[in-house]
Amino acid sequence: MKKRNKCIPRHLHPDPEHWVRKGQSWKAKVAYESEDDAWEFLNQNSKLKASSWHPYLCKVCSKWHIGRLHN
Repeated sequence: MKKRNKCIPRHLHPDPEHWVRKGQSWKAKVAYESEDDAWEFLNQNSKLKASSWHPYLCKVCSKWHIGRLHN
């Protein structure tokens, strides 16, 4: 039986700044019109805030998303 290469080349992955993996497909992250709207959502969800999530400006759609800082 032939093994399938499950390593997808990087250029085939959407930008993770704007997209999130959902099972076998990709989904756009929730977009907020302003940084204040993103902070308002984050302040309502203390678990996310405690997990060091923060709002950031997306280069793809020029709106605000909430995510974790990856080094």
